[in-house]
Amino acid sequence: MTSVATASDAAACDTQGADALARILVADDLKDITETMGLLFETLGHDTRVAGDGQAAVEAASAFEPEIVFMDLDMPVLNGYEAARAIRGTPLAHQPFLVALTASHGVAVEVATRACGFDFYLRKPADTNALLALVDDLASRTRPAP
Repeated sequence: MTSVATASDAAACDTQGADALARILVADDLKDITETMGLLFETLGHDTRVAGDGQAAVEAASAFEPEIVFMDLDMPVLNGYEAARAIRGTPLAHQPFLVALTASHGVAVEVATRACGFDFYLRKPADTNALLALVDDLASRTRPAP
């Protein structure tokens, strides 16, 4: 698991092993969360990167082109809402599924996450079985074009 994705990382992911199940980016300013989720996904065979703030998430998404992005909403530099908008505005071969992770809840948060381009919304602490089920489902799909 790497903290910062580089252009060589992006090139390497094509040859890193066809047996990797999905490319997953985990973005959260809480290092315990990025390390735990990153290790979980990596252990299961997913090609995983982590980012500690919203700007790093946008940069990693551009270089790594993940299929799934788990992103906290309350991060420094760019918050999750701003980072989601930036990722959606980045020309990628395929836009990733964006999954908001937040301790906040309610209809207003769900509406705001959808408006910024998130596909899914999970409350923290996220249930491990729910995370794994979502990844299994999304890894077999391609996000439809907007």
